[in-house]
Amino acid sequence: MSPNALRVYLSVVLWTSFLSGCVTTGTSGLAQTEVLAALAEMGAAANAHDVDRHVGFYAHDASTTLIFNGESVVGWEAIRAKQREWWGDGKTDVVYTVQGKPEVRMLKADLAVTTLFMRSRRTGPNGEVKDGRFAVSALWQRRAEGWRVIYSHESTTH
Repeated sequence: MSPNALRVYLSVVLWTSFLSGCVTTGTSGLAQTEVLAALAEMGAAANAHDVDRHVGFYAHDASTTLIFNGESVVGWEAIRAKQREWWGDGKTDVVYTVQGKPEVRMLKADLAVTTLFMRSRRTGPNGEVKDGRFAVSALWQRRAEGWRVIYSHESTTH
């Protein structure tokens, strides 16, 4: 198995096993399971630096919003472009890990909020390894194509 394929495989295994122990609230077990599966796939795509697969979990709407450290990115196309920029068109070596247990709150049968505390580790342009901590809260909506993020807020926590 190539190093890249191994990294993707391990990422899926780690995300899936970690998310299986998450904190959930509400009464809709199937919906929570579906949201957790989407989170696991989204996390695996992030660690594979697969922009299209990762942002595929965002609603493909002009009003979909991602806020990161006070910067607002509005619209699926803009989010996709910004993610490409952040990951250098997939050339980054960043690795994301979830810290603690993710939380899923079911607001309605078709609406959920997730909260994750995460760490990142990447090599900067000068070769220095950088560690980061951040929190991600997202509003998910069940749509015909599955669960999609319609609003997300990320911020560093250090």
